[in-house]
Amino acid sequence: MIRKVFALVVVLGVCTTGALGGLYAVGAVGIPDAGLENNAWGEVDDERIEVVTTVWIDNPNPGIEPDDLSLEYDLALNGVHLASGSVDEVAAPSGNTTTEIRTDLRYGQLSDWWVSHIETDEVSTLEADVTTHATLGPLSGSPSYTHEDEIETDLEPMIEDALAEQEGEYSLSPVSTGSGVQSEVLEPTVEIRDTSAEWGEVDDEETELYLTYEVYNPNAYPLPTPALTGEMEFNDRIVADWDAHDVEVLDAANDAAIPPRSSREITFVATLSNDDAVDWFATHVDNDEVTDAEFRAQLAMSVAGETVTIPEDGDAIRCEYEMATAIFVDQEAGLTEEGCEVLPWATPEEGDLEEVGAANDPDDVEYDDSDEDGAGLGIVGTELVTLSG
Repeated sequence: MIRKVFALVVVLGVCTTGALGGLYAVGAVGIPDAGLENNAWGEVDDERIEVVTTVWIDNPNPGIEPDDLSLEYDLALNGVHLASGSVDEVAAPSGNTTTEIRTDLRYGQLSDWWVSHIETDEVSTLEADVTTHATLGPLSGSPSYTHEDEIETDLEPMIEDALAEQEGEYSLSPVSTGSGVQSEVLEPTVEIRDTSAEWGEVDDEETELYLTYEVYNPNAYPLPTPALTGEMEFNDRIVADWDAHDVEVLDAANDAAIPPRSSREITFVATLSNDDAVDWFATHVDNDEVTDAEFRAQLAMSVAGETVTIPEDGDAIRCEYEMATAIFVDQEAGLTEEGCEVLPWATPEEGDLEEVGAANDPDDVEYDDSDEDGAGLGIVGTELVTLSG
């Protein structure tokens, strides 16, 4: 009797297996499928950014649930794998259902992503993969689904736009030279003809930012190379700041003067810490992918012992922007200028300007004697003189 029951179970099992195989062969049953329905940001703190992924599941089998179903998820930006996770024993009733996978971004990998993002002109390719592992009787399968998108930020255009606010002609503060009967007053002028900004070298720790000014000197005497001070603040966090004595000039000596009636292209090298960029990204995510940004900058030089600045009178240009992205948040990405204004700024000290060559010594200044009228103005010693042609 026991042998008959066992034989019947085996026969029923074989029949069921065969039946399922036959039904699968004619398309009457199938392996459940799954794909990405939505990604969203979850909890964010100083060391954690959570990703909440909603996955759709399609079980095409009426009245039949899979014996086992698990899901795997992987997220990458520019090929840098930032998150992965899985869930087991997922319920999959007939028809369409959804489930959630919660993962954390790999904080240690965000710096690698930042480097790749800068190297690809602030464009990142997002890839989100969902793989289903399902078993239905003798049948099994692992269908996969990949969602791709392109993510772009506008940090470089924002900085370039802010620099452009400094373009124009400036009449600098009057500067006295000499003393007594030899005392003269210089009224130097300077023109910022063009500006630009671009990312420079980037490594595992720092990112260079090139800030370029075309400076024209309309005076009859040389002007020193100005020094640059400034800072960038994203979502109330300083992501970069540079003092006059910290900023180098690219491919040139800091103390190379701007000749009379000539222009010179000067590229300043500012640096950002990649760790600060990662911290900014967390605030960006936590603020629904919106960054409130401020950029401040001032040029300064010492002429005949007096500090003069651009903008004038010790002020700096301050520009405000709103930058939005659409990595996971469904919104229009882009950059919006909120406005620019001139505000007081901490002017560099004379010693800092001398350290980077942003100061001249009236005793050593050469003069130009090639004025259109055959005469020029120059500084000889501490006396302003007219030179005959």
